[in-house]
Amino acid sequence: MDIKKIQERIDETEYWDVEILDFQVSFFGDEITIYIYNDEISCWRIVFSVCFKVNYETDAYIRSIDHVKTMRGRQLCYFGQDITLSRSEYKGFYKVKMCLSVLDVEIECKEIKVEKINRNEVKFFWED
Repeated sequence: MDIKKIQERIDETEYWDVEILDFQVSFFGDEITIYIYNDEISCWRIVFSVCFKVNYETDAYIRSIDHVKTMRGRQLCYFGQDITLSRSEYKGFYKVKMCLSVLDVEIECKEIKVEKINRNEVKFFWED
């Protein structure tokens, strides 16, 4: 798919200053998924797959709570700031830079899928 169309699809989520519900790394880093709040019924799921490079930095050195997994609701402070695509030097791959407030991410991947899903399709760790 054309990089411009994928960027437009990501921008359609209107993620700016919107709550990021989760960031998941799966399959030994081959797939990265982020969930973005849409409303009480639905959320956006963006899947980056066939990843060969995944770098991220968190706020672990400055936050007052050691383990994110123990946080609930408003303790989580991940909000969409920027998601920008560009061409990778590797043919057929995309570079993705994301700023999710206290989480900065760089990914190089081959596939990007954006979809709106029902919130009941996924259980977030902080909903216990």
